[in-house]
Amino acid sequence: MARPLRIEYPGAFYHVINRGLERREIFRDSKDREYFFFLLKHLHEKYGLWVHCYCLMSNHYHLYIETPNGQLSKIMRQLDGIYTLKFNKRRKRVGPLFQGRYKATLVDQDSYSLQLSKYIHLNPLKAKIVKQLEEYQFSSYPAYIGKAEMPVFLKTDFLLSQFHKSKRKAIKAFKEFMFESEEQDFRPEKEAYKGIILGNSDFVSKIQEDYLGNKTDPEIPSLKLVQRTKTLEGITAVITRLKLERKLEKKLIIYALKHYTYLSLKQIAEQFNGLHYSSISQTVKRLCVQAEKDKAIKRLIEKVDGLCKM
Repeated sequence: MARPLRIEYPGAFYHVINRGLERREIFRDSKDREYFFFLLKHLHEKYGLWVHCYCLMSNHYHLYIETPNGQLSKIMRQLDGIYTLKFNKRRKRVGPLFQGRYKATLVDQDSYSLQLSKYIHLNPLKAKIVKQLEEYQFSSYPAYIGKAEMPVFLKTDFLLSQFHKSKRKAIKAFKEFMFESEEQDFRPEKEAYKGIILGNSDFVSKIQEDYLGNKTDPEIPSLKLVQRTKTLEGITAVITRLKLERKLEKKLIIYALKHYTYLSLKQIAEQFNGLHYSSISQTVKRLCVQAEKDKAIKRLIEKVDGLCKM
C-alpha cells in the first residue's frame, strides 16, 4: 500500500490528525497533555511552527498548523516520535503508541480555515465530554475567547481577523459562528480532494502545477487541472434565463461561480448581501446532496454544467 503523499512547502497549512493504536488512549492524564504542549512549544521555537487550532481528545488529536519554513515531516516525526518515547517511559511500556503515520491534509487557508476551526473545536461537545465548549481546557477554544492563557505556539489573529478588525467584536462573531447549525455537518475527510488536499479546484490546480508537476510517482494521485474561463456576468446571465425560483437560482449561481470562475470564496460571497464566504462551500455541498434525492435538481445542475462548459 502506497504511503500517503506529503506536499511540503514554506507557508503551507495542514490539518493533522493521529489516533492511538487500536483507538487506545494516547493522553491518560494532564501530564501527558502538558508534555504534548511542551513539544509544540519546542517545535515552534525550533522550526517556526504555528498552531492555529488544536484539540486533544483521549485517543486522538487534531491540529491545524502553519509551517512558515516548511519541514512538516521533521516537525511531525519529532512530535509523534518524542511523545511516544516519553509516554512509554512513564508507563514502562514498549512498542508503537499511534495507529500509524499521522494524516496531514494540505489546506487552502483562505477557503477552509473557519470551517476547519469549527470542526476541531466542536469535538469535545459532540463527544458529550462537556456541556459548554469553554470548559474543555485541552482545546484552543478557551484561549480564542479569552478564557484561558494563550500558549506561545498558538496564533489566533489569522482566524479572528476574518470576522472583524476589533478583537472584541471578532471574538463575539467567532463564538456565534461556532454554533451556527448550518456548518456543523462539515467533514474535512469527505471534502478533501483525493484525501490529501482540502481546497477549491483553483487551489488543487495550483498545487498540481507548482509542486507536483508531471511526476509519475505512484504515491501521487492524478490531480485534474481545471480550466476556468467564465465570468460572473456570463454565468449570472445564463442561469437567470432559466427563469427559476429566486432561492434556487441563487444556489445555482453560487455553484457555477465556484466551479467555473477564478473568483475566491470571499469574492463570490460579496455578490450576495449578508452571506459569509465560509458558507459558500456548504451551500454547494447541500445543493449536490439535494440533487441526489431530487432528479429535477440533478437535471438542472447538469444543464448548468453543460452551459458553462460550452
